[in-house]
Amino acid sequence: MAVTAREPKDVVAGALVPGDLVPREAKLAVVEAFGTKAVVAYRYDARERERRAAVGMPPLTRPDSLNLLMALPLGEPVPARSLSERERRALKSLPKGAVVCRDGLITRQAVQPVHIEMVFVPGRSWESAMERAERFTPFTARTVLVDGVLQRKDDAVMRADFYGIGLFVVQGEAVEVVVPPRPFVRRRHTVAGWKFLEDVHRQLP
Repeated sequence: MAVTAREPKDVVAGALVPGDLVPREAKLAVVEAFGTKAVVAYRYDARERERRAAVGMPPLTRPDSLNLLMALPLGEPVPARSLSERERRALKSLPKGAVVCRDGLITRQAVQPVHIEMVFVPGRSWESAMERAERFTPFTARTVLVDGVLQRKDDAVMRADFYGIGLFVVQGEAVEVVVPPRPFVRRRHTVAGWKFLEDVHRQLP
């Protein structure tokens, strides 16, 4: 996934003005998601990270488990008898630490472990990079890193602007922000969105 002689993470770090496109405290990591390697700017939920480490809780990867957790209010006991048969089956598959079961009551403990501020997708062609970046549309802001001369610049700018995808062009040590990324607006919380965060979280240092 090399963009230039430098690692993509270093390219992104050099292109970002602290506190501008992503929060100043965000960190960078290379991860694989939706069939592509990308650089993510992320922030841990420190409290959830510490809680999971303390109880030895593994990542939440099962959609039925996430669906159940999303149906439970955080920190508020719910009678186990109110769960459907399907939810009871999902309850049995939850990893240790996701909920507390006591006196016939279920209390959700788990929350999303990380916040993804932006994903940066590298590529030599802006068409292919944008196509891969669009896979992240429901989950986070997106930017592509194009290596070398930008072919058909007007088309690239128009498409990037239309879809709200940031467009960075990398030439040697220089990084040009051709189109800034559009801020991400979360329209709803979904199982797929939570699973994306869990999949990224287990790849982070």
